[in-house]
Amino acid sequence: MNILIFSVSIGNGHDQVANTLRNEFIRADANNRVKIVNTIKFISPILDKVILDSYMNILKLYPKAWGKIYEKTNKLDPIIDINDITNRLITNKLQKSIVAFIPDVIICTHSFPASIMSNLKQKKMMGFPLYSVITDYNIHTSYINENTDYYIIPHENLTYVMEEYGVERSKILPFGIPIRNEFSSYVDKAVVHQKYNLDNRSTVLVMGGGLGLGQIYNIVSELDKKLQDMQIIAVAGRNARLEQKLKSMSTRNKLAVFGFVNEIYELMEIADCIITKPGGVTTAEIIAKQKPLVIFSPLPGQEYENAEFLLNTGVAVATSDVKKIPVLINQMLNFDVRLRSIHDVTGYLKKPNAASDAVRFIMDKHMERN
Repeated sequence: MNILIFSVSIGNGHDQVANTLRNEFIRADANNRVKIVNTIKFISPILDKVILDSYMNILKLYPKAWGKIYEKTNKLDPIIDINDITNRLITNKLQKSIVAFIPDVIICTHSFPASIMSNLKQKKMMGFPLYSVITDYNIHTSYINENTDYYIIPHENLTYVMEEYGVERSKILPFGIPIRNEFSSYVDKAVVHQKYNLDNRSTVLVMGGGLGLGQIYNIVSELDKKLQDMQIIAVAGRNARLEQKLKSMSTRNKLAVFGFVNEIYELMEIADCIITKPGGVTTAEIIAKQKPLVIFSPLPGQEYENAEFLLNTGVAVATSDVKKIPVLINQMLNFDVRLRSIHDVTGYLKKPNAASDAVRFIMDKHMERN
């Protein structure tokens, strides 16, 4: 098969899902050819940089503005029509690239390319099967297009939202958010402790995604001030300034500081509790690890929606006050009933085989057509 995957490099999640699917297609059949396209960068590297820089500045400086944009576009008849905007990005260059690759299927891990591909199908400029992979625990209407053949969604509990948007149940595939196999594989804690020079004691993992967002320094400071005999792991992502600031801290508890960690599943394995912002892919990874989660100040928009899903299912707690985080951690870790409940519910929610299930379905459908 020839598989063409369109992603958008806004945050890390969409690209992570694209890469996970590519690896799974190749694992399933070494003869599969997979090409990943960073959609906006392919159309215009300048436009890609402008959009990415604007997005990052909004998140850092005006997060409420992003929430408003998200809210206004999350309607079937929105004031700001994301689909219309993306359709204007269609170029001959993009169409020629699709035709030249001769894909058997097209997969989109972001609503921007999903809209563009749907528009191309509507105009009869291509006829390849189109799959959209929704990478958050909510359904934004920008993903909903008449010419999408199938939607891969995070969980069957969200099926009703798709149906409310007029999507036929036969098009809804609740396989989950595709995450790397390592998050469901056995990890030897002793090996992890030795590898990273960590202690075998109660451990809190503090993360802020690949960009190191979310007041990580203040959180670590508050944890160290109020918790005793605790190991704190802080992951700064690609935020070099934050990493250096954390490493210069003088703490009572053991503090281990990391930059970007590719094997984050290893650190999750030894953590008794995780504090992070609820990005969709990160959330799916934590659920797969069945770890208690503290959500701190989710960004308006998709993070807020992810947080709402997690809180409503009872697998997380949330606060916007740094000083309350140590209290929440103590309440969770010292409440056996709550811990058992979190373990049971995450066991119900997790979709460790999302990638392989999606790949198997797509390949079976291809076989049926041929």
